[in-house]
Amino acid sequence: MSTETHHKHGNHCVHHQDSKEAGLGAHSSSGPGYASPLEAMKYGPQEKLIYVPALPEGSNHADYLATIDVDPKSPTYCQVIHRLSVPFVGDELHHTGWNACSSCHNDSSRSRKYLIAPGLKSGNIYVIDTASDPRVPKLHKTILGKDIVEKTNLTWPHTR
Repeated sequence: MSTETHHKHGNHCVHHQDSKEAGLGAHSSSGPGYASPLEAMKYGPQEKLIYVPALPEGSNHADYLATIDVDPKSPTYCQVIHRLSVPFVGDELHHTGWNACSSCHNDSSRSRKYLIAPGLKSGNIYVIDTASDPRVPKLHKTILGKDIVEKTNLTWPHTR
């Protein structure tokens, strides 16, 4: 008997089937992410890089996204290898998220190319390209908080 789950995600329904029971091996995902955190821990590769928002002390320096090498085999293991400063001071970069979440794990047309980084104090949203050069991410696009307010009457975007 196959183990299947269905859940609503945004405006579409996502269907999951246990990959082992479907005869597809340990991980049959063709898109980004995994069906669950447990599947990612069991079958996913160990992360080699992590991206961490950094908030310099004081109000005259812009926040930055630190790229940290977490590959134990690397000569730069546990070091900040790149800093991507955002263009405005006082954003307070907060929880980041991907442009494609794990619920898209069976959609090969999706990829985790962009990291989305909202500014908690400014309302600005930074779209950061991590795919072109994962060790040296670059700013792809900035969506200004004031533009979000003008167009949507919403403030304080937040990811989780």
